[in-house]
Amino acid sequence: MTPLSPVRKGYIGEQNVVVDLIKKNHAVYLPVVDDTGIDMVVETAKNIYRVQVKTIHTLKSKTSIEVKLDKHIDHDHKIDIVAVYYKPKDIIAYVPFKNRSRINLALYTAINNQEQKRLWFYEFMEFPP
Repeated sequence: MTPLSPVRKGYIGEQNVVVDLIKKNHAVYLPVVDDTGIDMVVETAKNIYRVQVKTIHTLKSKTSIEVKLDKHIDHDHKIDIVAVYYKPKDIIAYVPFKNRSRINLALYTAINNQEQKRLWFYEFMEFPP
């Protein structure tokens, strides 16, 4: 079997996010043309969010993943939330975008048990209200 292309891997991640958001009873709107860096718009009971989905397949270190967002820095079409789909565990984090080029999310405790300044993936598994 031929390995999946990056585009297909990304599409699978996006579809998993859509299903998760629908299960959480949010309205999800998908663009007809995807050229703005916004993969979907999500309407909750209180707000509307522009969402960019990133699909991650491997750990960056033994304990965490890294999400690269270089092309979204200071972009005209600002995103509000980065939905991170981590394929090996089939889990999703919804991280507020703060105009940073990278997000590191811990999945496991560090060998030295360091906790300071670590962002935990599991803290972001609920979509904002």
